[in-house]
Amino acid sequence: MMERRQTVDNRGDKLLMIFTEPEAQDFWLTPGDEFEIRALITDPKVNFEIAFHEEGISAYPPHKMGYITVWCGNEELHCGHQRPAGWGEGRRPLADALPPDH
Repeated sequence: MMERRQTVDNRGDKLLMIFTEPEAQDFWLTPGDEFEIRALITDPKVNFEIAFHEEGISAYPPHKMGYITVWCGNEELHCGHQRPAGWGEGRRPLADALPPDH
């Protein structure tokens, strides 16, 4: 088995979400963060399907691709990494949702 990797960095000035499907997991990049999405593949031609939306990107695994994981360096991140407080309880502008230490 091979592994597909794709780097995602946040060059903006507000939070950026990576949403992985089909598990519906969210991971948040603060400005300047760089994460990597990874998945096992059985076909070297297979790549992530990426969709852009208001809050960031969604990554979908096509056929012949396994579960998508999100990494920062050598650390696998968990769902909700750096999720802003109150997200999901109603829509908030992301400019107002930066973590307090940022």
